[in-house]
Amino acid sequence: MMTRFVHLVIIAEVPVSPRGVPVDPAERAGRILDAAARLLLRYGHDRTTIGDIAREAGVAKGSVYAHWRSRDQLFLALLRREQVTVLRRVRDRVRAAGRPADLELVLAESVRAYQASPLVIAVLTRNTEILGGLARAAAGDGVRRGSIVELLATLRDGGWIRTDRTLAEQVTVLSAVYLGYFLTEPLLPGEFRVPDDAVAGLIAETVQRALCRPEPLTPDEVAAVDRAVHEHITAAAERLLEEDQP
Repeated sequence: MMTRFVHLVIIAEVPVSPRGVPVDPAERAGRILDAAARLLLRYGHDRTTIGDIAREAGVAKGSVYAHWRSRDQLFLALLRREQVTVLRRVRDRVRAAGRPADLELVLAESVRAYQASPLVIAVLTRNTEILGGLARAAAGDGVRRGSIVELLATLRDGGWIRTDRTLAEQVTVLSAVYLGYFLTEPLLPGEFRVPDDAVAGLIAETVQRALCRPEPLTPDEVAAVDRAVHEHITAAAERLLEEDQP
């Protein structure tokens, strides 16, 4: 009798749907975030409600609140997930490049990863049409944690890029080229647009030429830069995952 009672208690603790079907909370949360992403891009933050997201995900409104206490918490979780996806994509592409990682490589792969993530571009450019009132909060919520600026500081400390310019000056150059592309690309006439993959290479080469030091790196320095790049990307993704824990 006691065994049967314990069994019933354990079963009762497993989340179930209104039809009595066991629910995987992680799978349900993923479906809700996927639905929120589609609606955010389609209608924007200000025109998307919890009810809209629940209907799109095929769940009850209460199921959404079981994961996030508010609409903005849900959207911020979505943006963190997108940024982690971008960082992992960069990490995987850098690992598969077949050559030591450096600033030029990580910049090129970063641009390619951003090009595949409209929501992360929206955060980068503070697109209020998509993010509405969430734009400023998203930019300051850690969504940009692990930015390329941290890597620049590490490379400067190692003497692996130019140090005759201040970090602030180098960030200005990087921002003008990197952020400038994502801000102006929608405004360019068709005849001045180039393929996305070519853009990634152009941006990376331009920044590399501006920031690299005159003398070539030694083999030991090449290896040190490679380690620094991989450690930076891995640590950035881990921090974002930690921030998303309750």
